Amino acid sequence: MTEQWKKYFTDKNIIWRAIIIAIFFFIIIFQLSGNKRSVNIAINNELSFAGEIMPTAWKYQLNVERFDREVALLEINEAQFIMIYKRWNLIIPTIEKELKKAGLPDDLKYIPVIESALRDNVTSSAGAAGIRQFMPDTAKKYGLVVNEFVDERFDIDKATAAAIRYFQDLGKKFDKRTLAAAAYNRGENGLQRSLASQYTNNYYDLRLNTETSRYVFRILAMKYVWEHKYDFFEHNDLGTMYESFATKDMSVKQIDDLADRARKNSLGYYEIKKLNPWILKNSLPEGKRNIKVFQSKK
Repeated sequence: MTEQWKKYFTDKNIIWRAIIIAIFFFIIIFQLSGNKRSVNIAINNELSFAGEIMPTAWKYQLNVERFDREVALLEINEAQFIMIYKRWNLIIPTIEKELKKAGLPDDLKYIPVIESALRDNVTSSAGAAGIRQFMPDTAKKYGLVVNEFVDERFDIDKATAAAIRYFQDLGKKFDKRTLAAAAYNRGENGLQRSLASQYTNNYYDLRLNTETSRYVFRILAMKYVWEHKYDFFEHNDLGTMYESFATKDMSVKQIDDLADRARKNSLGYYEIKKLNPWILKNSLPEGKRNIKVFQSKK
C-alpha cells in the first residue's frame, strides 16, 4: 500500500511539473506571437548620435548586439518607459529649446532621459543627483549651489544650464560627440587616460568600464525606441502625456519655517516642495531666491 501511495504522489509531481512547464512555454509563445516589437528593424536604418553613425560593419559587428541589448532592456522595463513618455512634455521641450539656443545637437536631450528617467528627485549611491545626475564637485564647478539647505542639482532649469556649459567644454576637449557623452558619464580625465592607453580616438574601439561601455548604446536605444515608440508599445498602453502647468516665481529671502510661510500665502506645502525639490529642508538661509508656485486660478 505504501509503495502504491509513493508511486501515486510521484506521478502527481511529474504531472504538476509538466503542467507548470507547459504554462511557462505557453506564456512565452503567447507573448512572442502577440508582440509586434522587433529590434531587427533598427539595423536596416542608420543609427546615429549627434550626427555620428554607429558603425556595424567589419570589426564593429558586435555593436549590433550591444545596441539590441539596450533596446531589449527598454522593452522589458515597459513601466518605466510609460512614465518617461508621460513626463516628456513637462521637461524635454524646454531642454530642446535651450540646446538649440546654445547650438548643441538635439540628441543631447536623451542624456537626462537615460540618467534619471526624467525624475527630478533621483539620487545615486555614488552621490550623483537630479535629472542630470551631477556629482557634487561637477555641479559646483558649473555654478550650482550644493549645501545642506539647497541642492540646485534638483532644479531642472539650473541643472540644464549647467549641463549645457559642461557639454560646451567637453566639445572643446573631444572632437566626437560620442566621446563627449562618454566623458560626461566617466569624467574627462578617466576617458582621456583610456584613449591614450588604448591608442584610439574612437568610442567604439574603447574597452571601458561596464557603465561607460554601455552609455552611448543606451542613448542610441532610447533615441530609437522613442522615435519608434508605437512600433514597440501600444498607444493605449502608453496612456496620456502629462500637460505642462503654469507656474510663477515668488521672490523670497530667509525663511525660518517654509510650511508656515506656505500657509500664510495660501499655498500647499507639498506644492512648494514638489515644484522646488532643490529646497532640502523646511527652511532657507539668508539670501535672495526665487521659488516656483502655481499661478492663481482665474
